[in-house]
Amino acid sequence: MTRLLTWLNNFSTDEEKYFGACILDNLIYRSEQQTVALIRQLLERNLSDLTRRHPTPIGPIQDWLELLRTDPSPRHDLRLRLVVVVHRDDPPTKSAYVIARLMKRYLHVNANWIITPWSVADSINQGIRVFVYIDDFLGTGDQFSTVATLERLDSTFGHSYSVYAPLSAHVAGVSNLTVAWPQLKVAPVDFLDRTHSVFDDASLTFDDGKNTPAAAKAFYLDLLVSRGITLSGCERRGYGGLELAYAFSHAVPDNCLPLLWYGDSSKWQPLFDR
Repeated sequence: MTRLLTWLNNFSTDEEKYFGACILDNLIYRSEQQTVALIRQLLERNLSDLTRRHPTPIGPIQDWLELLRTDPSPRHDLRLRLVVVVHRDDPPTKSAYVIARLMKRYLHVNANWIITPWSVADSINQGIRVFVYIDDFLGTGDQFSTVATLERLDSTFGHSYSVYAPLSAHVAGVSNLTVAWPQLKVAPVDFLDRTHSVFDDASLTFDDGKNTPAAAKAFYLDLLVSRGITLSGCERRGYGGLELAYAFSHAVPDNCLPLLWYGDSSKWQPLFDR
């Protein structure tokens, strides 16, 4: 509550306070319990539905969660791994690591199923053929693309069963990845589209009969300047210009409006940490 009140104090005039209230009203916040529920949906429903439509080379998997609670060591017939989408120098607080910890803590997933991207090549040499890449959020797809390129994962998509399964995803990022790598299956739990972009004409954020998305956007850009938020281009509206208001309890994607997370100005206090 203190963090929220501090953030609200960033807004001075009545117009600014109204703008802040509209952003809060549009904000989608996933608590830790809700995040675990998304993970459970992924393991109990989404992956089962996907592999029923597109069978894996190791046969059908009826109950992913039950399987992942076992020890994979003696299960040579089930050659699969979960892969956290991280860079080699990422800290333990990186979102994909957090998702893996939640899997283990709340759903009792055996840690031996989970590997890093730089272990994929060795896993293939050991006969692993199914890889499910886990993450919390897919925005533009740039982050996954960077990891895939650096670790040469893209060269494995054609001869392995590879699934990118973020908990939430914007349709722009889904489209970008499926065009770039048709062999990669993208299977998020929760989809976001243009209606979730705060200043899009399809958004209802400022649907009050007086304001328009265009007017709200102009007001917002002026507010950034006055508060010393020194971003440029489309980055002012979140990475990739996605204009989102979406957060997990453990992190907020940089595709969201900087007003929610920007912490490098003495004139602005963020609502969430990046």
